[in-house]
Amino acid sequence: MSEQAPAQTVLACSQCRRPFPHTDVVQIAGNWVCAGCKPGYLSRVMASGAAAQAGWHYGGFWIRFGARMIDGIVLTVPILIIAAVLIPNLIRARGSDSNAAPAGFAALGLTFFLVYFVLVICYEVLFLKYRGATPGKMACGLKVVRSDGSSLEWGSSIGRFVMWNVVTSGVPYLNFILMLISGIMTGTDGEKRALHDRVCDTRVVYKQSLA
Repeated sequence: MSEQAPAQTVLACSQCRRPFPHTDVVQIAGNWVCAGCKPGYLSRVMASGAAAQAGWHYGGFWIRFGARMIDGIVLTVPILIIAAVLIPNLIRARGSDSNAAPAGFAALGLTFFLVYFVLVICYEVLFLKYRGATPGKMACGLKVVRSDGSSLEWGSSIGRFVMWNVVTSGVPYLNFILMLISGIMTGTDGEKRALHDRVCDTRVVYKQSLA
């Protein structure tokens, strides 16, 4: 006697109202959408910010600033420990060979810069890609998602890093203006989007509001 196959759940597309098996629809901004309606509906969601209908609670300026501070501490402490170990050796070398000391300090400074930059890239990009948030954001209960609620891919993870660390805050003189503009955007935008959020189509939300 053969076993009867379980009945497959049928859901109606919120746009065309036609019934589809559960495997043929996807949830976007709290609504079930079929493959045929998905492109047009997703475009409207991205243009109008309709993802707010899903009940998301967006992270504002100060909570995100606090998350950045935590990340800064996490990244800076290891570098300070390494510096505390290496600098005394260079000072002792200066006493024995005064000509080699300037070159040693220059090499140390360049090494620190390169190591720190690579560390920041790996730290932010990998955490965003695989966890959806850096440790600072996780400590604050935040998560970074796309406008449709999906997780970040490599392109959006790297894009956020470049927009914030290289373009917004990494260009001398221009960084003050861009960071001010980004902060104003975060404080006044209905979805708390900073400059890099707008460019990369991301949202920073409280993780509990995604459930």
